[in-house]
Amino acid sequence: MPHLDHKYLKDIISLLGADQFAPLKDQFIKDCNQAVAILEAAIANDDDLQVRKQAHWLKGVLAQYGAKNGEAIAARLVDDLPSDWQNLTRSLLDETARACEEMEALVGS
Repeated sequence: MPHLDHKYLKDIISLLGADQFAPLKDQFIKDCNQAVAILEAAIANDDDLQVRKQAHWLKGVLAQYGAKNGEAIAARLVDDLPSDWQNLTRSLLDETARACEEMEALVGS
């Protein structure tokens, strides 16, 4: 199952051109990696407030590139933090990492 909307991304790349899209791809990967680091620290520190803040921000980033599953997980963390928020946050970490991998593979380096 794709973690990004490949058709949507290919349409954007066709419209902008690969050279113009490259900085957007790089920023997406940088933002996702930063969010992963913050979320990992929040789990380690039992900081549910930081998880909610980061999930809110990440929800928007993932939505921009069609990462619907990651966006849905982030929304659950933001809207009504469940008692198993650590496990759900780990799922968000996994979805985010996979979205980054797909972005890199789809667009190339």
